[in-house]
Amino acid sequence: MTYTDYDMDGFNLHVIKTKRFKTISYNINIRFEDEKDTERYMGMLSRLLIQTSSHFDSLRDINVFCASIYDPSYNIRILSSGTQDILALSASFANEKYTEIGMNEANFKFLTSFIFEPKIVDNGFDREVFEIQKEKLLEYYRTMKDRPQDYASGRLSEEMKTRKYDVMKLNEFIQSIESLTAEELYDFYKKIMKEGTLDIFVCGDVNPTKIKNIFSKLIKFKGSKKKINHLIKQDSYNKEEKIIIEPSLNTQSNLVIGCKLMDLTDFERKYVFVLYSWILGGGMNSLLTQTVREKNSLCYYIYATRQNLFETMKIYAGINGSDFEKTYDLVKKEMKNMEKGNFPLELFEGVKEIYYNSLIKIEDSQSEITSNYTSELFVGNDRIDVRKKQMEKVTKEDVMNLAKKVHIDTVYLLKGER
Repeated sequence: MTYTDYDMDGFNLHVIKTKRFKTISYNINIRFEDEKDTERYMGMLSRLLIQTSSHFDSLRDINVFCASIYDPSYNIRILSSGTQDILALSASFANEKYTEIGMNEANFKFLTSFIFEPKIVDNGFDREVFEIQKEKLLEYYRTMKDRPQDYASGRLSEEMKTRKYDVMKLNEFIQSIESLTAEELYDFYKKIMKEGTLDIFVCGDVNPTKIKNIFSKLIKFKGSKKKINHLIKQDSYNKEEKIIIEPSLNTQSNLVIGCKLMDLTDFERKYVFVLYSWILGGGMNSLLTQTVREKNSLCYYIYATRQNLFETMKIYAGINGSDFEKTYDLVKKEMKNMEKGNFPLELFEGVKEIYYNSLIKIEDSQSEITSNYTSELFVGNDRIDVRKKQMEKVTKEDVMNLAKKVHIDTVYLLKGER
């Protein structure tokens, strides 16, 4: 596998050559500053771009053309990446070596048009498509309480101060979408095209020089190429954790515990934090699962997830509302056990082995290969070979020391009737 990076006119092109796959993976990433005002645009933008193209009159026409180029699979999303949001197209299509000559370039042109050539009418996105997608998005947020785990996670984000701005309340967010117009969304799109940073990734059995020639003709982008720091460091936390309890008509209760990590080193963030979160709540053998779920039968599920770029961690649990205090006390007890080193050495070694195996599996997937290389370039993650060597250095004492830097900041309970 070889990696070739090109400094193109207005953007960066990254070609990963590998003969392991019969398909070509294609990713477009436009990074732009994450701000409070951008929240209202993001869901609508990804929905609009995937539905329209200036080259086609309808979604049916798009689908017909897809069939003529061997049905590429593709998706457009807005991703959160610390200080940045990313307008991302991810796609995969059959290499022309297994179809017919010219299909690679035809797929690149077709897929690129969704990002750079949307259907614009009277200085705004197609109104008919806009109104349909707007109503679908509003319905998603208006029914958020019907998805209690998502609702609880969103409420924690509202209450826990982790960004440079206050996250909009759900009702405020819904109102902001209701007032959004096709013209405003197009203005935001133009702002991204003017100020964003563009990276393109191509992975497959391809000739890097030919790929470079295709994109030198295909992409005309004049955004920014500045160096970006994605990391948001936490500089304070609630010394006495903030606890919010909100009643719910659901039977089950949803608990989310938000933690902030302070004064992390780069090594701790990249490696020790991985082991800490997995040992605490990363699987069936984790401390939380064994103690809270298996031994005490207090939850339907419990697990921990880390957000490296925010230096935060969330613990999710489905419980009976009457068991909140018992569950919360056990969570704090296991977090204290992590500080004291009261966790089996076999568990420590076991999660290391899981980590090593995850590195091996990366090269079995084009999307994982591309995602891994993206993380190297965007947020400074190490190469696969370096990551294995660095993880080997992590000791049990390192995990214990990091545990002292983990602080519960905000607790949110969506309390059901049971």
